[in-house]
Amino acid sequence: MSELPRLVRPNVLVRAVCLLWLVPKREFLKRFRVGRTVAERVSGLELVILPDVFNPVVFRTGRFFAESLKELLPADRDAEVEKTALDLGTGSGVLAITAAKFGYSVDAVDLNDEAVRCARDNAERNNVGASTRVFHGDLFAPLPPRKYDLILFSPPSFRGKPASKFGLCWQAEDVFERFAAELPGRLAKDGQALILQTSDGDEEGLVAALAETGLCISIAKRRHFGVEILTIYRLQHCA
Repeated sequence: MSELPRLVRPNVLVRAVCLLWLVPKREFLKRFRVGRTVAERVSGLELVILPDVFNPVVFRTGRFFAESLKELLPADRDAEVEKTALDLGTGSGVLAITAAKFGYSVDAVDLNDEAVRCARDNAERNNVGASTRVFHGDLFAPLPPRKYDLILFSPPSFRGKPASKFGLCWQAEDVFERFAAELPGRLAKDGQALILQTSDGDEEGLVAALAETGLCISIAKRRHFGVEILTIYRLQHCA
């Protein structure tokens, strides 16, 4: 296993200044674009977000992850060789659809049945329904026994027991540990797993869990947004 990446926190003063404008902006967006059916556009994808499904634009992480995949996924891979991808906690399906657009055969999973319906509809809407399967269930449980060349996961950021379907986006009690325990056996020999976390969440807990996988960990991409820092971790089998 490689040396663990260093955690980074936003500057306290910069964060405070950013919150002055972010809080009212976020409240405005929540009022009109959360808890209701809305249309969003991410990296050229047309998405319809259902009321109980995480909005990848309002909360930034989904859009950042999807846009980052255009840099992180190989654009010159052999089209004759089938590559498989897995998107855990798919939500609106934005990551699954992006991977499918890159030519991957995609399995996607969500514990929220509304998200499953949302992701299936969005896959059809973006013409990748034939290469995208969406399962209802918890992490790897509903999947066939296969390994994946690409595994994507933007886990709930905070510890706790969710009180609603929408709460499944934010809270989980032991999802980091359960994901990490099964990840090595689900990742193809030359594959990569990309996992996103915000500095606002339990990033230390996530990294600690990933350290137990025995996989090599690196930072695929990190961006400072003032109020938070988003990091995409890359895990691969060590050489």
